[in-house]
Amino acid sequence: MPSLERLHQHFRGEPFVVLGIDTGEEKDKVLSFVRDSGLTFTTLLDEDGEVSARYGVRSTPAKILIDTEGNVVGAALGYKDWDSDEVHELIRLLISKKST
Repeated sequence: MPSLERLHQHFRGEPFVVLGIDTGEEKDKVLSFVRDSGLTFTTLLDEDGEVSARYGVRSTPAKILIDTEGNVVGAALGYKDWDSDEVHELIRLLISKKST
């Protein structure tokens, strides 16, 4: 989660959003984790699993890149360093494709 927070901060003010979606945990536990971890990106609760089902998430953690029209343009399973130069380049490429 710290690398997602850094990614969120890196692209602040640009047409890119990090959303955390928690599945299957109690609201108070999630809020406590978000607060204690210093996360500033929006975190949503998928209480009924509808969002996970919509995007085919069968295991966590899953990261899904969705464009401004709601199309899935990339996905990754497991833990990853989301604040790497390679990820920044990919996101810049995706942002530039949408703005042209």
